[in-house]
Amino acid sequence: SEPAAAPGSPEGEEKLAGKGKSSGPSARKGKGQIEKRKLREKRRSTGVVNIPAAESLDEYEDDEAGQKERKKEDAITQQNTIQNESSSGDTSGSYLLQVMFHLLFAFCSTANAPEDDASNRYSRTDRTTYSRYSRDANSSGSSIPSNALEKRIEELERELAKERQENVRLMKMTQDKEELIGKLKEEIDLLNRDLDDIEDENEQLKQENKTLLKVVGQLTR
Repeated sequence: SEPAAAPGSPEGEEKLAGKGKSSGPSARKGKGQIEKRKLREKRRSTGVVNIPAAESLDEYEDDEAGQKERKKEDAITQQNTIQNESSSGDTSGSYLLQVMFHLLFAFCSTANAPEDDASNRYSRTDRTTYSRYSRDANSSGSSIPSNALEKRIEELERELAKERQENVRLMKMTQDKEELIGKLKEEIDLLNRDLDDIEDENEQLKQENKTLLKVVGQLTR
């Protein structure tokens, strides 16, 4: 075995230099990792990229590619969210329009019907419309808020009830006026008959007057 070199001898200095060279790459590697970490923190905070060494270029490119991919995914997610919200709004609006159409049809279909038939037809139409409304609401899923939808249904039902009462009132007024018109027609017919009788009586009196004038003329001769 070789004898140990003295600390101050040239052999000792060469061994220390050799140890320094063997530990140099590890030190540089640790320093490079620290610089890479600082680079990432600086890039997140300022958006400005400074590449201090060529050995961090690959990691920088990987991070840039990952950021672009994440931005692309975020854009796609945002677009899908906007489309879903738009579709949900369109479904809700068209659904309310459909319900209003059914309720308006129920009101118009009974406008000229008798009162009893109108009430029966109202109830049948309301049940049909409400059942169809419920089926459509179940099929539409969570795109329409159930509480807001039920509140809107109640408002439409109240409006329909008011229109129904107004329709019944107008029908009653029309019926009363028709009865009054019928009575007036009967009175007019009676007056026309009386007028005919008076005209006949007047004509008879004229004939009698002529006859009397002839008799008086003959007597005066």
